[in-house]
Amino acid sequence: MTEKLTNIENANEIDQELEPYDKDLFQELSDNASFQAYEYLNGNKIYRNEQKRQFLSGEIQNPQLDYPDINLDNISQVEETLVSMKTDIISNEQNEVVKQAYRWKLNEKIAEIRMMKSVATGDMDRFKRYSEFIYGKPSTEIFDYTIDSIKTNAENSVDSDNEDVREAAINLLNVLPKVDSRLVVKLPSEKDIKYAHNQTMDEMGNLIDIPAELTKIDAKQIQDTFASALEQVGGENWTINIDENRTAIGVNQEAMAVNVPSERTVTRGKLTELVVHEIGTHVARRINGEKSRLKLLGIGLDRYESGEEGVATMREQALSGKASEFKGLDGHLAIGLSLGLDGQPRDFKQVYDILEKYYLLKNLNLKKDYLESFEKAQNTAWNRCVRTFRGTDCKTAGVCLTKDIVYREGNIGVWDLISNKPEEMIRFNVGKYNPTNDRHLWVLTQLGITDQDLDSVEK
Repeated sequence: MTEKLTNIENANEIDQELEPYDKDLFQELSDNASFQAYEYLNGNKIYRNEQKRQFLSGEIQNPQLDYPDINLDNISQVEETLVSMKTDIISNEQNEVVKQAYRWKLNEKIAEIRMMKSVATGDMDRFKRYSEFIYGKPSTEIFDYTIDSIKTNAENSVDSDNEDVREAAINLLNVLPKVDSRLVVKLPSEKDIKYAHNQTMDEMGNLIDIPAELTKIDAKQIQDTFASALEQVGGENWTINIDENRTAIGVNQEAMAVNVPSERTVTRGKLTELVVHEIGTHVARRINGEKSRLKLLGIGLDRYESGEEGVATMREQALSGKASEFKGLDGHLAIGLSLGLDGQPRDFKQVYDILEKYYLLKNLNLKKDYLESFEKAQNTAWNRCVRTFRGTDCKTAGVCLTKDIVYREGNIGVWDLISNKPEEMIRFNVGKYNPTNDRHLWVLTQLGITDQDLDSVEK
């Protein structure tokens, strides 16, 4: 009898230890702030295709993007709710660490609302300020490093035997900004890649059991593979949607859905990388975060996305066994060009003109014929500029959505962390936080959130 009572007491102690610090706070925040602002910057496919046609034909200087998902009355109500919640937490929350974590998060979500309001009203100055507050400003050093890398590749193509390649290389070199790259970037070592590969396989090898007979995989097969991986991470409440309006695969945290473009096809190797990126990282971190003692880790600590995308892209590279370049070059390049990190702010058309030349040379070097290379360059440059300038009027030079810097800067930061502190990888999936952000590590440490915390919940 004594032994049974002791076991019951121990079980009660464990239950108390695992009681979330923020159960009630999280529910309120989740009900009102699980949105991601950039999800509201999509548009009508038919309308945007017509804008694309007019832009590529030269009928218009810059496109005018539509934002039908933004309802000014609705987001104003959400803003009032979040401001009130912030006031209540500051006044009533007793745990100082929880209070601070929620205060930072609410500041970010309120800024996202106000950024969407600036889209609706066309206030580009406010849009720029809020975008940079939420996602940050791109690193000038990384921009210069990127330009220098592109320039080196173009210079190597100037002496090509292919006349089209030579001409494309010269045209690109003529429009690239002049920079003074002083950043010495150390690519991941073989040792770091092997370590990351083994750790990734240990954690999520069960997610990537993709039949060998699958080679060129269509949207339906991607959907089926994602659905199978969802079961493995406990994502029963999630859905996988095939969406004809999408141009890229993405996770919608608010809707708890993964969206796959209807025309998307991938190789088996790429699908493996997508599974660990989208399901193994974006979805699993959401699910695990909500199981932890700080449920806020489900929605994410403030400005977690650089770490999130850094972890996701690192895992892609680790699985492939190579990292000859850091991820996110295109997005960082476009944003740096728009903001004018070289001293010349640019609008949609000015960024497009440089990207078109960049993609043309890239395609030609992949042995594609000229017409195919040019058409693909146009489409890729258009899509990249739409991502970069979504939320803006496309004509105000120096204003863009800075979100996509998180891929390149996050990828660099996470690989640097693995090189210097590889043991941090063990808790990457405890929730949505940035492992390179000292404030986030402080929150986890103060509240005792570790990989063991997740292990105890799963048991």
